[in-house]
Amino acid sequence: MESTYDDTLPLPGEVEREFLGHAGGDVNAWFERHDIAAAPIGKLIQYGMIWNLETDRYRFLIYAPDHVGPKHPPELAVPIIENGVFVDLLFISDEMTFARATCRAPWLGHFEPVVRLHAHPMDWIESGCTGVCHIEPCSRKALADLRNAATIECNDIHTALDAWNWGFGADDDELSRFVIDDTPFSIRSYFEAEVRWATRHLAEDLS
Repeated sequence: MESTYDDTLPLPGEVEREFLGHAGGDVNAWFERHDIAAAPIGKLIQYGMIWNLETDRYRFLIYAPDHVGPKHPPELAVPIIENGVFVDLLFISDEMTFARATCRAPWLGHFEPVVRLHAHPMDWIESGCTGVCHIEPCSRKALADLRNAATIECNDIHTALDAWNWGFGADDDELSRFVIDDTPFSIRSYFEAEVRWATRHLAEDLS
């Protein structure tokens, strides 16, 4: 069967060995600096992706503190384990952007009949790593996995309705699965923006 993964990216086993082989920086200080009220997890690392001519694949490298040369600022690295197997490593930057090492994991967390859907990986971490967070930036295909949940709780209306649209085909009957506990201001702002968008496009169509 043809692989659906990018075969130029590092393999999970290689990333896991590199991750386990380095102590990493002070995660507690990183959490405190960003005012994150959660138990620290993962490691703080500086990493690179180096092209390996022998394998035609990128090699994942964690730089030692005494490394001299170009390298990214330290980022929080969180291992993603599925069924007891290491599959990916999530990086979260100081700007709260995120990326993955192997691009094999579309989700953080595990599905339950009643599941909390988080808008961002840090929300998942601050919840005590409960619920799920979609971390695939280019595809919404995995949102169909939410069909396995009877109830989907979400405190971000944009995230909830995006999941409803892509995961359930915007089926009105399926919207009952969602419990959206965002703030009234955010919910009102969302629908006001939708009305403005629809009005603008209607005016363009009529002109």
